[in-house]
Amino acid sequence: MISATFIFKQKFTDQEFETLDHSIETFVTNHPEYLGRDQWANEEKGILAVVYYFETEKGLDALKVFSDHKSAKTNYNKWYEGYQVIVSNVLQSYGDGKMEHVTNRKR
Repeated sequence: MISATFIFKQKFTDQEFETLDHSIETFVTNHPEYLGRDQWANEEKGILAVVYYFETEKGLDALKVFSDHKSAKTNYNKWYEGYQVIVSNVLQSYGDGKMEHVTNRKR
């Protein structure tokens, strides 16, 4: 399993951003490699993080070349003060079993 964490500090949104964001989210969640997502906000720092989980890197590779994602990346400075992407291999996940999470699923 692979995870891709997108961390960003947003300036503002507009209709163009909302349209691209919806298109990208739809593309990702309908990709056969997609397993799930998490979302976190740090209000103190004004940042948001979205973590997507994919079976393999194929899902992330498809996102990289998706036309609306490429368009959003080209124009990111209109909407974001800055961003960071962290790509990780999920080696293991554990807990008490009382909370459902994408990483708890049998593969």
